[in-house]
Amino acid sequence: MATWKDDISEVIRQAQQGDQRAFDMIYDRFADPIFRYVYARCGDVSATEDLLGDLWVRVVERLASFRPPPSGVEQAFAAWLYRIAHNLVIDSFRRKSAGNIPLDPNISDREPTPDEHAISSDERRTLHAAIAKLTPDQREVVLLRFIEERSNAEVAVLTGRSEGAVKVMQHRALGALAKLLGGSRGRRPTDRAEP
Repeated sequence: MATWKDDISEVIRQAQQGDQRAFDMIYDRFADPIFRYVYARCGDVSATEDLLGDLWVRVVERLASFRPPPSGVEQAFAAWLYRIAHNLVIDSFRRKSAGNIPLDPNISDREPTPDEHAISSDERRTLHAAIAKLTPDQREVVLLRFIEERSNAEVAVLTGRSEGAVKVMQHRALGALAKLLGGSRGRRPTDRAEP
């Protein structure tokens, strides 16, 4: 039995041939990041679990169709999984006729740093409300880059865009966030509006 670190292509090949242990290795490697990805988009644990159930059924059904490239197999496979997750989220929101994907201000997959503890809950709510006002594409790039802490190259693979397009979208998203947050930032408490 190959291990994930030894030979990713072999683990995928074994899973494609019905090896449950290989499929379990794939699940163990991707379950948590995919959960965070979907949860960040729908903000509801129950809906996330439902969508993930659908995702893993689709993975089982379609795994045989995945063709590993000669190099970058893990990135290609992750992109394939994230594309399935992305499509399921979009389909879910289309069915519910929802325009915006709410964000839960309490999302965290790690212990907060002392600086993060210092940020008030009002500031977090303000930031999450501003992120929710971004376009869906900008929001996706911001979440992948700054919540999941992925590189521009990884975001490019996961979203099917070029790295340059990701950088442009990130720049625009950060500019939009700066404008959205500008009204609540940059003023000292002693600054008063003129009557």
